[in-house]
Order: sequence, then structure tokens, then C-alpha cells
Amino acid sequence: MMAQTPIAVAGALLVGALLGSAYTGNAKDAAIARIERDGALQLARTADAASMRLFEAQRRSDALTSDLNTAIRAARELQQGLDDAISRTTDGRACLRGPALRLLDGAPGLRVAGLPPAGGGSAGADARIAATDTDLGRWAVAAGRQYDECRKRLDALIDFHGEGAR
Repeated sequence: MMAQTPIAVAGALLVGALLGSAYTGNAKDAAIARIERDGALQLARTADAASMRLFEAQRRSDALTSDLNTAIRAARELQQGLDDAISRTTDGRACLRGPALRLLDGAPGLRVAGLPPAGGGSAGADARIAATDTDLGRWAVAAGRQYDECRKRLDALIDFHGEGAR
């Protein structure tokens, strides 16, 4: 019986090792599956959060764009009404001649329509070039509308990137 004891011990060790290996393998597989599941859940949560932020940003952008377009349309309608009123309240008298118009034409952000290139004209040509009170009134209204539109666009950008974007 003595000879059988080492074989039995060796067999028991072998069976124990196999069972221990199987248990360790199963535990390792379960841990890996748990890590993969947790990673997939975290990735899904991150994607959902990013999707919600994008949706909210698009919603805010659409609302600001709609408000801006409404304001720009109203400003253009107002400008048209003012242009009509300027036509009724001015008499088309010349009020600025060539030299003054050339001076305005060189100011930052200004371009006087219909003005010949600087240096190419003579005193006689300058005498024929004149801005009327009607031209100046319309120019002032257009400049005001452009300024206001720019301000509204900047305000919309600031609103979009301001507290709603955080």
C-alpha cells in the first residue's frame, strides 16, 4: 500500500492543480469580462454625455441664429423705411464735393461709391463729383445698420460661447 500512496498523492496533487488552474482561469476570465464591461459602460456614458452637449450646443446655436436673423430682417426693413423717409425729406442738394469725398473714402472701413480713383481726376472732374444730402442720409443709415448687424453677430457669438457653453 505504500507504493500506492505516492501515486495517490501525486494524483491528488495533479487533480488539485488542475482544479486550481481551472478556478484561477475562471476567476481571471470573470475579472477580464468585468473590466471590459465596465470600460464599455464608461465609454457609453461618455458618448451619451458628449452627444447631449452637442445637442444642447446645436439647440442654443439654432435659437441664437433664429434670433439674429429676425433682428437682421427687422433692421433691413427699418433701413428701407428710413431710406424712403430720407428720399422724402431731402432735396438732393450737393453737400460734399470731390476733395471731401476723397478724404472720407480713405477713412478706415469707408468706401464712397461712384468715386473715381484718387489722383486720376482733375479739379474739373472733382467739381462734377458731389454727394447729395440724400446720398449722405442713405449712407449714414446703411453704416448704422452695418454696425448694428456686426454688434448683433458679435453678441450672438458671445452668448453662444458664454455661460451656455460651460
